[in-house]
Amino acid sequence: MKAKEEIAHYIASMAQRAILYEVSTTPKPGLVDRENSGAHKDMDFFTFMASSSSLYRGMYQCALEGFSFEDEDKRELLNIIRKPGIECEKEMFKATDGINTHKGIIFSLGILSAVVGSLYRKHGFNYFSSEEICEEVKKISEDLSIKDFRNINDKEVLTHGERLYKQYGFKGIRGEVESGFYTVRKSAVGLLRQWQVEKVSSLNDLFLEILMHLMAYSEDTNVIIRGGVESLEYVKAISKDFLKAGGMKQVDAKEKLNIMNSDFIARNISPGGSADLLAVTIFLGMAEGIIK
Repeated sequence: MKAKEEIAHYIASMAQRAILYEVSTTPKPGLVDRENSGAHKDMDFFTFMASSSSLYRGMYQCALEGFSFEDEDKRELLNIIRKPGIECEKEMFKATDGINTHKGIIFSLGILSAVVGSLYRKHGFNYFSSEEICEEVKKISEDLSIKDFRNINDKEVLTHGERLYKQYGFKGIRGEVESGFYTVRKSAVGLLRQWQVEKVSSLNDLFLEILMHLMAYSEDTNVIIRGGVESLEYVKAISKDFLKAGGMKQVDAKEKLNIMNSDFIARNISPGGSADLLAVTIFLGMAEGIIK
């Protein structure tokens, strides 16, 4: 078997590439990409490059912890990787001068890196299906929301996530992780596998198609924080309309996405949660051997 350090480096490189591929996908409505900053005024493509470059060590540490983990209670792994996750956040804020570019994806890809590390330890260097990985994610994050929101009624100052859970019951990224990334498995993994067989589009267009599916079906709390539940319903509806019209197979698909981008900027909409799930999808595609 390859050395655990070599495997951890391999996993960390997948996580970092997934983050870089996500931000490079263009044009993304309301989001930072190669052409513009979407609905964000405090960050741009180069902010994301700086941030992405700072995350490697944290992903490496999470993968290493996953590979070394032997406890029977798989939930303990989540506690173990909290420390490298926090350190990873600190490195991000240092690289971006305090701008939150990747906090959500650090959480998701940190867990995924640890899970894939544990799978490599058990089964050797191999490709793993998204279902196999996500089932492990569910075991590790069991009761995550219950634990994290346990004392919510005793707090005077709430985070965005806590406020949305208390007001609407939205669990955000915690819910996605607890479910083993249900939205990704339902609406994105099949598109990856279909692309692997047909390969009729570029990776950029594949990722845009996946993003629109995620926007159509995910409970994107980033959207709610900026514009309320009404904005979320609007994003879901306009994304479904785009897909019904043919998605990225439309001749004017990118023109429509650019118009949508202008609309989202005017409405201050940024589907950042969906963008994070795109990065998760890309990582799973790499773990399956579909994407390089």
